[in-house]
Amino acid sequence: MIITVAPFPSVEYIYDVDFLEPNCETSSNDVSLNILSKGIHSAQMIKVLQDEPMLIGMLGGAAGKYIKHCLDKSRIKADIIWTDAETPHKMKIQLNGSDTYYLLKSNQTYDFSKEISKLNQKLKTHIKKVSTLVLAGYMPRGINPAIYKEWIREGKLHNVKTLVCTGQEEVLEYAMQEMPYALMFTKHQLRELKIATDSKEEMIKALMPYIEQGVHYVGVYLKDEGALMLSKNKVCFIEPPMHIKMQSNTASSGAFLGTFAIGINRKYEQEKFSKMCLATSLVAKGNVDQPICSKKEVDLLAKKIKIKEIDLSLF
Repeated sequence: MIITVAPFPSVEYIYDVDFLEPNCETSSNDVSLNILSKGIHSAQMIKVLQDEPMLIGMLGGAAGKYIKHCLDKSRIKADIIWTDAETPHKMKIQLNGSDTYYLLKSNQTYDFSKEISKLNQKLKTHIKKVSTLVLAGYMPRGINPAIYKEWIREGKLHNVKTLVCTGQEEVLEYAMQEMPYALMFTKHQLRELKIATDSKEEMIKALMPYIEQGVHYVGVYLKDEGALMLSKNKVCFIEPPMHIKMQSNTASSGAFLGTFAIGINRKYEQEKFSKMCLATSLVAKGNVDQPICSKKEVDLLAKKIKIKEIDLSLF
């Protein structure tokens, strides 16, 4: 079993419109609803790849009930802390045929200190049953990022390997104090951490120090450009098939994260789980009304993905 901690998931409503005018009723060509949580999408991917995820998180209000419904639909075990605060949600109005959009989001000011304490207790209860822990999600203001350090330490007490995915500098600093087993970043997260993403060489040079400090693997998801997977012995560039066009959705990076956790949990070779990570991210669907993807889709695409080893002596 793999535990995924998703403390603060949110949802996003997307309206596709031809125009937008004030004081005017506007019809939408399409309305979709996405769950914005790498933790939840990683749990869905773990389930697709025939492992057993356990999701721990905090939910509230109608949006929270909807997320719980999606977890139940995917048959994902979840131990939820229900709060009086509404699960954060966004509304995105996209102008059809352009890159212009309007984004509205709720402002969260709720004090989650009691819920964090309950979450700690739930983690301590379930951590004894697993071998891998996934920590993903944005930590809002008011929550002490040192909590990541405590969670990794708790995992180590039970010989659990922890995979951390974050773009928040403070969270990463505290996580590194306990040395997680693996790290994962998206390109956007690297930019948040002020790491240059103009070339693979720049990213590798910036990330190798984490390997030198004792992290076993560092994965970087680059969308349709592919991915990087760093370890002490080798650095791999995972190259997508030329004919694959990346679907723009919120599930892709979560699918990469969940597959990364599977690779760690099953002790797969670096090349094998690297191909699987990119394959799942390329086929993952963000539409909550459909399964995130199928294992058959992953297996077929993974065979077409190529691995290029990068010379470590260059760094």
